[in-house]
Amino acid sequence: MKIKDIILGIGIMVLLVLIDQLTKIWVVKSFEYQKEIKVIPKIINFKYTTNEGGAFSIFSGNLVLFIIVTILALLFFGYLMKDFNLQTRPFFSVSLILIIAGTIGNFIDRISRGSVVDFIEFAFWPRFAIFNFADMCLTVGIILMMGTLLIEDLVK
Repeated sequence: MKIKDIILGIGIMVLLVLIDQLTKIWVVKSFEYQKEIKVIPKIINFKYTTNEGGAFSIFSGNLVLFIIVTILALLFFGYLMKDFNLQTRPFFSVSLILIIAGTIGNFIDRISRGSVVDFIEFAFWPRFAIFNFADMCLTVGIILMMGTLLIEDLVK
């Protein structure tokens, strides 16, 4: 693990969290709650809403549970940073950056607002979850990590 890699990784995490928080601030200040705005008709809508639960609103209303789970997740992924190396394990390292940034982005919402701001909706998939930039980071990061660990395990 090189110190330059860690500094770069933290810088990217900070940038991703900033993008997440700035988009949420923009949505809260600019959009009417629950009003749908067609961004790309029949593909993507913006619809400002909040989520007190996890993915697909599971365990809604359990803020303390989510705070505890988030702290444990950050400790776990922080521990995995021992294997962070953009030269030798680039996909694993990028997955950690995405997962940690997404976790922190939604954690900031839970602590500051009591719920997570969501606003991106797939218009082509009715009744699918409404999500945010942090959720995208988490989803891509988890898929990338699973794929990387699977491939690394197969190669060994």
